[in-house]
Amino acid sequence: MSTGRTAYFRFIFYSLISGLLIFAGYALRPVESSLFTESWGLWREPILAGILCGLIASWLGIYVLLNRIVFISLGIAQGASFGIFLSFLVAAAFGITLHESPFSLLAGLAVALAAAFLFAGLRRGRRLPDESLIGFIYVAASGLTLLIGDRVAEGHHSIDDLLFGNAVAVGSTDLAILAGTAVALFLLHFAFRREFLYSSADPEFMALRGLNSRFWTFFLYFTLTMGITFSLKTLGGLPVFALMVIPPFISLKATQGLRESFLVSLLLGATIPPLGYFYSYVFAFPTGASLIGVACLFTIASFLEAPITRRLAERKRAR
Repeated sequence: MSTGRTAYFRFIFYSLISGLLIFAGYALRPVESSLFTESWGLWREPILAGILCGLIASWLGIYVLLNRIVFISLGIAQGASFGIFLSFLVAAAFGITLHESPFSLLAGLAVALAAAFLFAGLRRGRRLPDESLIGFIYVAASGLTLLIGDRVAEGHHSIDDLLFGNAVAVGSTDLAILAGTAVALFLLHFAFRREFLYSSADPEFMALRGLNSRFWTFFLYFTLTMGITFSLKTLGGLPVFALMVIPPFISLKATQGLRESFLVSLLLGATIPPLGYFYSYVFAFPTGASLIGVACLFTIASFLEAPITRRLAERKRAR
């Protein structure tokens, strides 16, 4: 099967899976499903924010898997969480509230960038990143986040939001910031797509062309950190990590080319969050857990791709 036909088949396949999941929801909970559709106005902004986060994470996740830095992305997310809570603690010491303040997000971004550049420098110096250091930073950031959250009045609720996601209360301002971030990241990746791909897949080729592989690696990590941090306050750490790993994993698992991988990953990234909200409402699941559950269902369904593709190829040869 040619590359174009494979991509076409995969789009149809995952669109059918999405339709089956929607049908299952309506069949199992018809009343709740109808109420979800009727209350679209209440869900519009959260769903749009989820789609934007899914597009960002699924696109950047391709680079995460190509660079084999899955755990580094998790460490960056946890570093951003720690920075946000650290800002809450410092502000509380001075009697300042940071509710709905952009300062907490900037603090999370600063800590996440520090962690990302540390990882990038470590990866630059060795063939493989030091997994023990990544593990230490992740565990330390997680533990300190919990300790700080316990000392901040709004900590418990915010910890749950960051770890498990609570995108129901997304406002128009949050949506505008997220949309601006998504546009900026996609423009950067379109303008420097060759440099990012070469630094990910073939850094030796970049050196032969006289390009600074170190600079583009750091720049790629910068875009990863931006995407993770700005998605974090919308969906939470675990859902963002799931969207950064599962759609790219599915798309790369049976791909015929990188262009197809990006397209299929974007399709899944834009589809999984709305379905996660749908199942969250219909079955009263936590939003983040529902999103991860839907992503796992797509992963299970992806293993049907290869047998169906082989059967279609056999029928074509038989003709």
